[in-house]
Amino acid sequence: MEQTLFYVFGITLVVCALAVTAVGLRFEGFPGSRGLLVGIVVGFAALVGATATFAWINAEDEQSEHAAEHAEERAAAQEEETATEEEETAAAEGETTTTGGETAAADGAAVFDSAGCSGCHTLADAGSTATTGPDLDGALQGQSTKFIEESIVDPNKDIAKGYPPDVMPQDFGERLSPEDLDALVKYLKQATS
Repeated sequence: MEQTLFYVFGITLVVCALAVTAVGLRFEGFPGSRGLLVGIVVGFAALVGATATFAWINAEDEQSEHAAEHAEERAAAQEEETATEEEETAAAEGETTTTGGETAAADGAAVFDSAGCSGCHTLADAGSTATTGPDLDGALQGQSTKFIEESIVDPNKDIAKGYPPDVMPQDFGERLSPEDLDALVKYLKQATS
């Protein structure tokens, strides 16, 4: 409503200013009396005041709306941060963070990152582009989960062409919990299928 009134008073102000200017240019003695001059000045002052008032009210309303939107965004960001911290805490305590329809792939992606795999291997799904070890998108495509698990726990058993032995740590079978290893294998199978 305030925005509509702002436009009405603003347009009225412009039309009146143009009309008074046109009449003043056409008639040399315009305005003919002091009373008419005072009336025109008071009318313009009223229009300017009304336009400014409704502009101010409209700006305050918009500012309130923006403040409310920013407050909602901050609250959502805090909720997301809290949820992330809870997931990290649960993962550190060895709890499973998947629920319902989620798969172990989400946990496997976290294991891929936390175990340092992204520092040596290229994997498109993880956004990693390292070249110390084989490109997993090609090396694991079509491979069985058994092959993927053996490649992690016994990396020298079947070495990819062009890579020397003993580049990959030999102790991932001991460093990773059975749950983390299973999640990582499932994630790599899914990401390279």
